[in-house]
Amino acid sequence: MQLKPDCLACLYQQILRVTKVSNISEELAEDIMKDAAYTIAKDLPMKLTPPQAAAILYPKYYNLLKTDDPYRNIKKLSIKKAKELTKLVESYIKNAKDQLDMALRVSTAGNVIDFASQKEYDLESEVTNIIDAQYAIDDKAILIERLKKSQNLLILADNSGEHIFDKLLLKTIKFHIPNINIYYATRGVAIINDVTYQEAKESGIDEFATIINSGVDTPCFLYERASKYMQKIYDNADTIIAKGMGNYECMEMIEDKRLFFLMKIKCSVVAQNIKEPEGSLICKNSVNI
Repeated sequence: MQLKPDCLACLYQQILRVTKVSNISEELAEDIMKDAAYTIAKDLPMKLTPPQAAAILYPKYYNLLKTDDPYRNIKKLSIKKAKELTKLVESYIKNAKDQLDMALRVSTAGNVIDFASQKEYDLESEVTNIIDAQYAIDDKAILIERLKKSQNLLILADNSGEHIFDKLLLKTIKFHIPNINIYYATRGVAIINDVTYQEAKESGIDEFATIINSGVDTPCFLYERASKYMQKIYDNADTIIAKGMGNYECMEMIEDKRLFFLMKIKCSVVAQNIKEPEGSLICKNSVNI
């Protein structure tokens, strides 16, 4: 999915938010925003996907800010909030008629945690509302049947905090399909608020899955930028779940029956691309795109 004019404004707002959370001088913030305006206007080819463009901008300003993870403290708060809801969410899964369907819903609810998005969110309300919500595109039943026949599942992770709900999905899958091998792939570096290998490890994801540092330095999965080991895991997977809009933006042209997108639509550009309203819940097999 290539950049659109709206994406340029969104990228500029993302860099502004980075300056706001970084406790820097007004002078440095002004310099960064002026440089970001020039870079976005002059140096970003519109053929890039939005995450590829973000991967050009963020490292540049992280260097100026002298940090490799400006969202570190905010991510900790997201993780704390998600953990506070764990018992509630576990009760939803335990009491559900279809526990795998509910666990997928819970994982989708976690996708609302996104500091690249311009939308405000209320995580507790999101969790409560998603229990009976309709999906605009609903291939969950197809995905569940695929999972039951799979030996190797790969999940392409998205945001920090969201991974706490992903852990409950992994736990539920392993309970119902104990012989499945699950791989949980994080970004190769800290970028925006995407979950890192260390954050996934600290949250106990490895109780149910093999955690992989994908090596990818963009806020999406790009096969050509992944490590050789990650590419091998991807190639050998029977089923792939790509979480969030970043992964969708980079992978939406891939037609692969193994690949499912699981997300909430949080911007007008993705809404136009997938032809569903903003706020829609999506579980979509890529061959139908």
